[in-house]
This record gives sequence, C-alpha cells and structure tokens, in this order.
Amino acid sequence: MSTSPTGYKNKIQLKKESKKNIIWNRGETIGRGGFGLVSIANVQHQNGDQFPPIIAVKTAKVSASDSLIEEKKLLDLFKECHFILHCFGDDVTTEEGEELYNIELEYASGGCLADRKGLPDNIVRQHTKSILIALSHVHKLGYVHCDVKPHNVLLVADSLHSRNKVVGEIAKLADFGSAKNIKDDQDNKEFRGTVLYAAPESIIHQEYQPESDIWSLGCTVLHMITGKSPWKVEKGAKAEDVLYKIGCSHELPDIPSKASKDAKDFLKKCLIKNPKARWTADMLLSHPFLASIGDSHQQHCGRQKHRFPKLFRGFSPMHQCFHVHNRVQAC
Repeated sequence: MSTSPTGYKNKIQLKKESKKNIIWNRGETIGRGGFGLVSIANVQHQNGDQFPPIIAVKTAKVSASDSLIEEKKLLDLFKECHFILHCFGDDVTTEEGEELYNIELEYASGGCLADRKGLPDNIVRQHTKSILIALSHVHKLGYVHCDVKPHNVLLVADSLHSRNKVVGEIAKLADFGSAKNIKDDQDNKEFRGTVLYAAPESIIHQEYQPESDIWSLGCTVLHMITGKSPWKVEKGAKAEDVLYKIGCSHELPDIPSKASKDAKDFLKKCLIKNPKARWTADMLLSHPFLASIGDSHQQHCGRQKHRFPKLFRGFSPMHQCFHVHNRVQAC
C-alpha cells in the first residue's frame, strides 16, 4: 500500500471526483478485514438512481485505500453480471476527524455460504450455477478472483419488485480484494487467497489462472454439500504438513458418498491436481449436475526438497487462516 505523499494526494482527490448519489447513515459494523471494515447503512436520500433502503458500506482510511479503490474499479468492470455483488458507487467521508474512503454495496441479508451447513441438492446446484456464471464473466474479462470460498459468496434476497416480496436468495460472488489480471507479471508472485480453498499450484508456485478458481469452486461446492472444510485437519497438525498435503501430495479432498452421481462427477472435474486438465467455467456450466437449473439463472514434488515460502509463516491449520505480509486473511 502506498503511503507516500504523492499517493495520499491522489487519493484525496477522490473527494472531488466521487459522485455523491446518495446520503446514508452508518449503522453497526458487520465485518472487519485487512482492508478496513464493513457496516450496514440506511439510505436517507438519493439522486436519480434507485437504491435499496439498506446497503452495505465497505470502508478504509483514505491513506490506506489502494486495495479498496482497485476493488471498486473491478466491480464497475463486472457490473453487467447479475451474480456478482453490485456496487452502487463510492465517496469520501470525514468521521471523527479522519477521512474515509467508502464503496456502497448490495446488502447480503442472507449472510454468506459459510453460514450454511449441508444444503439440499437443488440449492447446491442453484448456487453453484450462479458462482460459475460469475466466474465465467470474470475470466472472459481477463481476471482471476483468487479467493473463491464460502465466505466470499454472499446471499442476497431475491424480491418480486411489484410486491417487494422476498421469494428466495441469490448467491453472488464478492470480495475482489485478491483478484488479479491474468496478464500481470508472473515474476512478481505472492500468495493470494485462503489456504484450505487454494489450488495446489497456488500453494506451491503462487500461480493464479482461471483454473485455480475452478479448484476453489470445487472446494466451495464440497462445503455446501457437507458444511465442512474441504480438507480434514487433525488437531495439532503442523502448518507445513497441511501445505504439503494440499500442494504436493497425491491426496484430494474427500467427496462424500451421499453426493449424487452427477455431483461426484462434477467435483472430479474441478478437483484435478493438474490445472490444465480441469474443466473451464463454461464447460462446467454444461455439466449434467447443472442441467436442472434453468438458463435464466445463467505434479508430484519431493517432500524433503521443497520449502514453503516465508509468506506462509503464521498459517494456522486449526484456525484456517494465514498471514500474508503481516496482513491476516481469515477463511
């Protein structure tokens, strides 16, 4: 993050450039992370565009808002996709003498997939298709999400606008703070994402391509089916053993016997150690596992020779989180 005088000056200019389309009042804090915090907000006044009465506001100090500014740009780029969390705009506020950069987002009243334990098969199929449509859109625009996991799939109320009646939930891909352009310099590598949902190539080589998201999708589908982490981590397990298991061994996440035949085959197409052999998002959208959902929804490495990068120091297998350059990223 840039903290130079020049970087700070550029970010201060946001105050003039941002369009204040709405006036909102900050409510309770519902989340925190390396970027800052997320709050519920009530919309008090709006100009032109229609906003829901309740939104979520993601906030960072102006002096440390690089990541959030980039996320806003990506959300604007992906705005045509219904299955990606919508961003209404951004602004700069002064609160308790501190300038804060905010982006205004859809409020996910249903929480996230991590809150759901063992979903029914039809719901798993529905949410899986939503995530895949989002990933297909992201990949076609030249980006990789890099952190697909249950916590980053939010559940937004699906309403009948004529009666404002909630009829269900839509799964939407969120949190693009770790996303990267596929064409970015491959020599400048760092780990992005969450260890227990990361692809083997991401663990070993810090490589991120669309197929890395597909592995993470498979792990997320497993969570929807079982309500558990895709990897079994024994109490007292060493971080290096877990990293080796995911990145270097021949082991794969267990596919539950209770899963349907189509679900098992779908997962096998996602959870392939060789990234080039995994199915793409578009291929998976045509898989029989998703056939019942309407279109409207639209290598081996030597254990002794390998040393995991210092960036994994602090990774706690039992707490399913890790530290990256002094920034904590929880699962």
